[in-house]
Amino acid sequence: MKIKNKIYIKLNKPHGYECSHAPTSHESVFALFPPELIKNGLQCAGRLDHDTTGLILLSNDGQFIHKIEHPKKGIAKTYIATLAEPLTEEMQRKLLAGVELRNERRPCIALDLKICSELTAEITINGGVYHQVKRMFAAVGNKVTALHRSKVGDYELENLKPGEWTYV
Repeated sequence: MKIKNKIYIKLNKPHGYECSHAPTSHESVFALFPPELIKNGLQCAGRLDHDTTGLILLSNDGQFIHKIEHPKKGIAKTYIATLAEPLTEEMQRKLLAGVELRNERRPCIALDLKICSELTAEITINGGVYHQVKRMFAAVGNKVTALHRSKVGDYELENLKPGEWTYV
C-alpha cells in the first residue's frame, strides 16, 4: 500500500532509541511505526540522542523537515533538563547571555530558562546543534543527567506516552 499524501507525525521518543533508519547501537524509532509509513519516505525532522526522550517530528515532506531542522529557520525547541547540581544564578546568567561551545561559530543562547525544581530546569533554544543543551550546561559547570524535549515550534507532546505517536 503506497500512501500518496504528505505525512506529518509527532512521536514521544522513548529512551534508548536512535533517530536513524540504520541504527548502530540501539533500536530505531522507525520500529515504532507500521511498515507502510516507512515505505512512504518517513524521515525524522531533526534528531534526539538515544538517551534523550520526548518530542520528535517525522514527515515525508522534505520542505517541512528542512524548516524544522535548519538552525537558520529559528524554530525554538524546549527541553526539560535534569541536572547533577543546582543551577546557580551565575550559571543562569551565562546561559541567557550565551556560551561559547567548541566548533560553533556563534555563542549558544538560552532564549528562556525556568527553574522547575532544585535539579530541574526548562530551557528553550533556537536551532539545535550537536548535543547543544548538554554542552551548554557543561559550559557553565553543570551536567545534564537526563534530557526530555517537550516542544518544537508550535508542536507539543500533550498526552502522548513514550513510544506513542499521532498525526498532526
